[in-house]
Amino acid sequence: MYRFMKIFSAFICLLPKGLQYAIGTLLGEIAWLAVPPKRKRLAIGQILFCNITDDPKEARRIAKASTTRFGRMIIDVLRYPEIKDGAYKDMVEFINKEYLDDALENGRGAILAAVHSGNWELLGGVLASEGYPLISVAMKQNGDADKFINEYRRIMHQHVTYKTGVREMINELKKGAFLGLIMDQDPGDDGVLVPFFGYETLTAAGPAVLARMQDVPIIFVTIHYSPFSEKYEIEVHPPIYVERTDDKKRDIAVTTTLLNEFIEDYIRRYPEDWFWLHNRWKWTRRFYGEQIETPPDVYLSLIHI
Repeated sequence: MYRFMKIFSAFICLLPKGLQYAIGTLLGEIAWLAVPPKRKRLAIGQILFCNITDDPKEARRIAKASTTRFGRMIIDVLRYPEIKDGAYKDMVEFINKEYLDDALENGRGAILAAVHSGNWELLGGVLASEGYPLISVAMKQNGDADKFINEYRRIMHQHVTYKTGVREMINELKKGAFLGLIMDQDPGDDGVLVPFFGYETLTAAGPAVLARMQDVPIIFVTIHYSPFSEKYEIEVHPPIYVERTDDKKRDIAVTTTLLNEFIEDYIRRYPEDWFWLHNRWKWTRRFYGEQIETPPDVYLSLIHI
């Protein structure tokens, strides 16, 4: 797989831009066809019970769009050898970049919070290439996939640590690093129950815990492809600070609630960008399904795809 991806990347980089993304569109359609029916029903069901829409046909369109966009994402990553060292600049437009510059000048580090929305891989590569001291916290992939994606992250000057490296995260924050955390997926049993789309939901507490521990800001950075400008809009949002009281659990819960509110609002703004195929409430149902109200499973069996 590694050798194939390297060859495919070299081939893509030889093509004109229009043909590159035409191939991306084809890859996206193939990706949707390859998604099992049960997973499609999951995505459509989550869109419905999150009240993004009450129309199953519109929910299906959103679910498909959120999957087919992976074609463009794949092409963007395969183009890294072509767009490295500043050549990416005509692909992106920054909004409110001064929040990052202020945090960099402050020198105390920051938590950069992101979501699985838009091309989060390109986002990390661009931020690192812009000279920000970004360390991305990622899940380790299997075999060749991990080897390939990390080699391509390095092309964009991106340093990656895995979620097991908590000590490294703290040490890097102390050095003034920007720690990149994606916090919108199910954390399993290692999370805090806070509201999300109207349901108490297990949510990753890492950003709030680290920010409170090191007294650094949490800054959301989002990426959205605009078909009008034909560029990715990278928007930097105002910093969020964790209140420090004598009640640590309360501080973390309050801040994580604020973070979830931001994520929910952003998903409602760009629903086609979010990764709806992920089973966001799996562990909330498993651990708390008999104690609290959780999103219904009924759509999984009733939705016609």
